[in-house]
Amino acid sequence: MLECLEWPNHKQMFARIGTMQAALVLTIILSALLSALAQKPHHCKSPPYLQGKLAVNFPEGKTMVYEQFYYDAVEERIRVVATGKEGGHDVFVDRLLLFREKVYFDIIYHNKSCIKNSFEAAFVPIAIPLDAQHMAQVVLGSLSAPAQGLLVNSWVGSDAELKANYSLTFTEFGCIPVVTIYHIDGLGHFLSSFFDMVVGLEDPTVFIPPPFCSSENLVERKDGKATNLFTALL
Repeated sequence: MLECLEWPNHKQMFARIGTMQAALVLTIILSALLSALAQKPHHCKSPPYLQGKLAVNFPEGKTMVYEQFYYDAVEERIRVVATGKEGGHDVFVDRLLLFREKVYFDIIYHNKSCIKNSFEAAFVPIAIPLDAQHMAQVVLGSLSAPAQGLLVNSWVGSDAELKANYSLTFTEFGCIPVVTIYHIDGLGHFLSSFFDMVVGLEDPTVFIPPPFCSSENLVERKDGKATNLFTALL
């Protein structure tokens, strides 16, 4: 007596096919991701305009937290609004640095006055130098689930003009700065941490001194003590 063969249910068959296709797609995606991670990163180009927040640790334990940080690599301009501590005292600074003009303004809004000072600081682009050496590519955070980690690249090198060695960490996608460390001969380590960064400038007029900076409330100085980006910020 012949036994009847039971054919699989059509829904079950299609479900199995769908599962196999999903597994195949996942395998392809993972293979492509691993292949991309295995490639040696190339020098990326950072955005010429940035704004966000910045914390800098200076030698001798000085720390400044810049709640507002504006950066223009095209015209070589930086503006920072900083809060911090120096010698046990709270410090507040609104400083506009114009590197091409070799002047900076300390803007004081409560009495609408300005201090204009000359300086010789070199503009240091927030970017990866062409001669920087790639050290590692790592994930900050976790790979356990999507959006739990940030892929970054670390670079090292030296800057003859600054007389410094540096270590730079930038994001793989977007080439956004995360952490930079400069060791300058005779000065020590300068560690900068960038966060809440935005590409572009919401208000380009932040690089224009307010009207009262050109009036009788302007105090001009010419001590020229700042000799690099970090001493200018401090």
